Amino acid sequence: MRIIGLDIGRNSAHACLLTEFPEQPLRHFQQHRKEIIKLKCDALGVSKLLELNPDALVLEPTGVWYSAFWKALARTHDIPVFWIGHGDLAAQRKAYGFRNKRDDEDSYCLALCYFDPRFVDIHGRSRFLKFEDGTIARIRDLFFEAEQIDKVLNGMINQLRQRLSLEFPEACQTKSQVSDKLGYSPLWGYIAGNRIYSNAAKKDKNSTARALGINLSDYSRSHAATICDLQQRLSATERELISLMSAPEFEQYLRVFKRFGFGVRNQALLLAQIYPFDRFLLDGKPWVDLEEGKDKDGNSKIQKRHRSLRSFQLFLGLGYVEKQSGDKSTKALGGSEITRASLYIWAVAQVLPDRRDNCWLNQRLNQPDKDNQSWLLKDLKESKINGKQKVIRILFKVSRILFYELWKELKS
Repeated sequence: MRIIGLDIGRNSAHACLLTEFPEQPLRHFQQHRKEIIKLKCDALGVSKLLELNPDALVLEPTGVWYSAFWKALARTHDIPVFWIGHGDLAAQRKAYGFRNKRDDEDSYCLALCYFDPRFVDIHGRSRFLKFEDGTIARIRDLFFEAEQIDKVLNGMINQLRQRLSLEFPEACQTKSQVSDKLGYSPLWGYIAGNRIYSNAAKKDKNSTARALGINLSDYSRSHAATICDLQQRLSATERELISLMSAPEFEQYLRVFKRFGFGVRNQALLLAQIYPFDRFLLDGKPWVDLEEGKDKDGNSKIQKRHRSLRSFQLFLGLGYVEKQSGDKSTKALGGSEITRASLYIWAVAQVLPDRRDNCWLNQRLNQPDKDNQSWLLKDLKESKINGKQKVIRILFKVSRILFYELWKELKS
């Protein structure tokens, strides 16, 4: 087998070709380091890669758009792609004896993992990640497109509001809801000169700024026109997301997501992360393991370990990585950072406020369960735990509920 480890960077990649697992990985690397080549995302780079005649590529999912070029190249030439998570690659790099993190070393370690018989889980299954193609891949791309547009859009709206504090102070703090019919906010459409908006026109005519001889500048009008264009693009992107997610294979997933009050983009991100749900199960059931542990007093006891749930939470950015040394033990959050950030914002907006628009979820969060009776939502809100930790604890319980709701829905 001719396997290429491809470490991807911005507009380039380092490629290392291996045909087997060497007896001494470090020595082999030093002897053949010069054979690792740097490829650019151009015709010459493509030609050099294909000249190596690879049977498969091994990649780390570094960025959505950087890896997309090489993924498309592999798909065009029917070359299988295997993916290794960031944490797994870091651990393997250390296990092979590499102390630094260099691009050529990473490409070499990626190729090594393909041939390493130890790169398996407890059941002997490969630890390579699986990313779905087809519709789910398009949903993933559209989610990131929407996030990028939204980031630019928010910045431009904030800039325009600052300008309007001089040129149109009566409108600088006015809410600018996007019209479903127009695809953009009528207020920004009026300032851009795209449409007549009588309410805004009346405020404009009677504005204090006009009495001072200050008018709307070309800068503000141009800014507003760009905002309208971005809002229309965002609306179109979300409409396509809704259309794609209406496919029959996602129907049960969306039924569960709607119970939690997840918005369109949250639903899209969750689908991209956890579809298909079977990946978290063992023989169609959640994998629960028994392990000897210790209680608070240091006494031995048998503890349940919900391996399937832990894997599911890791994909949501809610996995704990534990480090223990002697009597000291520390935990750090691991997994998808963008999913954790998205769920964090959702919890702050939908769960923490005292509202009744999602009674089902509030009731579930205020019910103790047999595996986690340490807190309820109402008790957590009254506790002295800092705000960030409150939200993280809420998300852990939400993820537990979400896991079992999906399992029940999909097995029926």
